[in-house]
Amino acid sequence: MHQPCRPAPPGQPGPDGAGPSQMNPALAARVRQLAAQAEHRRAIAEFRARRAADQQARINALLLEAIDALASLLSATP
Repeated sequence: MHQPCRPAPPGQPGPDGAGPSQMNPALAARVRQLAAQAEHRRAIAEFRARRAADQQARINALLLEAIDALASLLSATP
């Protein structure tokens, strides 16, 4: 006996294999919201990593200046 055509679950290929079936608009909005939140978290993590690297580079430069100043003071002593 012939079975009626039922739509595939959201995100699953349709019966003809032509891609995802139509998604409930509320579910599609939630998927977009979660994707946007994930992208925002990635951007924040990238910003924090870049900021930490910049701070470390500044600290390293200051330490090198302090070492240079100390070395010049010690070598100037008779």
